[in-house]
Amino acid sequence: MTGTILAGKSGSRATLTISYPERRNALTILMWQELAAQVRALSRDGGMRCVVIRGATAEAFSAGADISEFGTARSTYEQVVRFHEEYVGGCLGAIAACPTPVVAAIQGACFGGGLGIAAACDIRIAAEGARFGAPVGRMGFPLALGETEALFRLVGPSVTAELLIEGRLFDARTACEKGLVSRVVEEDDFERAVAATVENICASGILAARSHKRQIQRLMRDATAVTSAERMEVYSFAESEEYQHGVAAFLAKTDRQR
Repeated sequence: MTGTILAGKSGSRATLTISYPERRNALTILMWQELAAQVRALSRDGGMRCVVIRGATAEAFSAGADISEFGTARSTYEQVVRFHEEYVGGCLGAIAACPTPVVAAIQGACFGGGLGIAAACDIRIAAEGARFGAPVGRMGFPLALGETEALFRLVGPSVTAELLIEGRLFDARTACEKGLVSRVVEEDDFERAVAATVENICASGILAARSHKRQIQRLMRDATAVTSAERMEVYSFAESEEYQHGVAAFLAKTDRQR
């Protein structure tokens, strides 16, 4: 058995499932490449409203990279560089660059590369039994700088140090308190909560949701250096058909309620 990325699409919504149950949904190199390719394909769909990334089983979102490939694909300097910069970095970059909002639906183990995938998403919904960590130092190597950077932007230096230097593992509630996940729900409510999150995202206009994603990412990079040109660019929504229709529908609804 080998792992794969299962892709499902329903109208303006898509689900990408990390599937390798025998290895707690760990990702092989081919799976990193396939996940990146699927995300890039969805990024080119101008009508896409929401993408969900999840694990195939309740046991794990993803336990990270498949350690069985260490000896063949991560044993030399050149291999390590290619693995992190091209395969992992390319995948995480594709998720972050996806113009469509991306939701991580997290059950079970979310470790190492799995945590990196979750951190690259816009919203992270965790089931009560989810666990989070990246104790790669215990295997004798650090997290790649690009992967550390994404985590750092999300939770800051103190929590990043707990995860990487101390090697702490967080349960779902602790992860939520630390800002690592957006919210935690009971296992029985998990699917309903994910579906509700998707519905909420899809209730916004496509252009509005994508603009909000760009703004948040821009402010995460450096909230102190926003230029006048960047502020003015946001106002381009005023000339969009989506804006005109949205305002007209809102005014019509208001008139009916009077």
